[in-house]
Amino acid sequence: MKRIMSGQSCSHGPSKTKVLVALLAIALVASFAAWGCSPKAANDDAKAPEKKAESAASEKAGDGVDELAAYSGFPTEGRFIDNVAALPGFYKNTEKNESNAKAEAPRRYTDRNGNLVQPVPTDELGWNNTYLDADNRGCTSCHTLENALMSLPTYHRLIFFGYPTEQGYQNCIACHSDSYSGHKLADAIHTLHMNSTMFLNDDGNCQSCHYINPDTGVFDRWDEVKYDLYKGITDVKADELKASVSYDQTTVTPAENRIFKTVKDEPSQWLTDDSKQDKSIYENWVVSIDGDCENPVEMTLPEMEQQFGTVKQVMKMDCTINGVGQATIMQSEVEGIPLKAIIDYAKPKAGANVVSPIGSDGYDYAQMGIDWLLENDALIVTKMDGELLPNSQGYPCMIWVNKTSGGNFTKRISNLTFMTLPEDEIDSQLYVGQFTDDRTGEIYSKPNSGVLNYPTGIVLSGEEAKTVHLEGFADAWDEPIKKMEFSFDHGETWTVVDTPDNNADNWTYWRMDFTPPAAGAYLLDIRTTSITPDGADRVCQYDTQFMFTVEQGVR
Repeated sequence: MKRIMSGQSCSHGPSKTKVLVALLAIALVASFAAWGCSPKAANDDAKAPEKKAESAASEKAGDGVDELAAYSGFPTEGRFIDNVAALPGFYKNTEKNESNAKAEAPRRYTDRNGNLVQPVPTDELGWNNTYLDADNRGCTSCHTLENALMSLPTYHRLIFFGYPTEQGYQNCIACHSDSYSGHKLADAIHTLHMNSTMFLNDDGNCQSCHYINPDTGVFDRWDEVKYDLYKGITDVKADELKASVSYDQTTVTPAENRIFKTVKDEPSQWLTDDSKQDKSIYENWVVSIDGDCENPVEMTLPEMEQQFGTVKQVMKMDCTINGVGQATIMQSEVEGIPLKAIIDYAKPKAGANVVSPIGSDGYDYAQMGIDWLLENDALIVTKMDGELLPNSQGYPCMIWVNKTSGGNFTKRISNLTFMTLPEDEIDSQLYVGQFTDDRTGEIYSKPNSGVLNYPTGIVLSGEEAKTVHLEGFADAWDEPIKKMEFSFDHGETWTVVDTPDNNADNWTYWRMDFTPPAAGAYLLDIRTTSITPDGADRVCQYDTQFMFTVEQGVR
């Protein structure tokens, strides 16, 4: 399979070093073929039974090539013990280990943001690639998530990160769940891959995406277990950690790091070039206030600002599907028309309890209770960081609401429609980032945390390696963060950072300065706790995991 990711090559073909492993794993390969993970091999077996029988008979007769002996250099005939004395002459442990480690060194590449990345740690035996085939496993070993989505035969919405974090399958879990769409991720992934000529021609199989747990037989997602399998990661206990952590709730996202999601229109209709903004669109944009209200009206944005006034406030946007460790989140100073003033003017009819902001592309999924909007300072935003709303952020206007998720942040609002819904249906229409994990039955990524200034796998050298500076977030949509915990020894010991007086209106932005004791790979685990409405602790069921490598420059 050709790698779509720039600077990477995807080759699952056998190397000389892996011949021995392949020979020793014949039984495992045969078991895969039995249930369809190696369809090509299964077909070949079916086509030529006579040939295989002849080959087997020949080898039994001693006429076949002893491939294992040819590879190892050690004869297989006679008693092995009789040939042990010959070992020092050709079998040199140190040289063999060093040679294999060099031959199977993890690949490096420069990502789209110019970062040098090495997703798999280096180890002295070359274990990670020789025996785990780690460079060829996991979603982003062969493609980026964005390119994979764009290659689908039907439209799929696209979310573009502003921060350099690499998008992963974690952003797919929420939507592809029973609690949301009902479209199982496994169904789509398995069908698309096992029917892909590109995947099969590159020797892709079940273990390209999964790890077969030897204790349970469960097909775990590779990306969820890989850091427990890798060799070469340096552990640092909490009481030996040379690191400092600080946090605030006021940091705003730089313009170049803002996320955005595509609308439903064709790409030619997207407004994504923020350098070319047509002010006449803002001046002439009409919003219809309609539905179950006493004073329906159509007004331009300038007229609405004059009629209802504007307010400024720092607000976060945490996407509905922000997966574990992902970066579909940002915070900005926004200015806009308070929805409270609009509601007071429109005068909802008796029983009307919902406002639906509808986008010009027909997006109408956000149906929020009037009480919720009033309680959470909803704005029709027209400016961000003192400038007109950027094209990529929904110019000329979009709705922002505290303590809710980005699914409610409708872009390019054309209608504010008042509605009357049964009271028991109102909460079900509200996006607050609470999607159930089909595997565990728990809320998937609430609370959440992530590293924002580097992609996982970053290689740092020089001054950046002496003191590693990491920045990231913790957030739980409508729940305040109680504490963050950081571990550098696979979760054995933790450094606890309490966050008293935390509010849910803004994200918790943390900064860490870490002095690595030596060159090598390190794994940062982050565990986050929020406070539920009833006062209980909610701990994310999955730790955020971030690996990085430091080399020249370490103190």
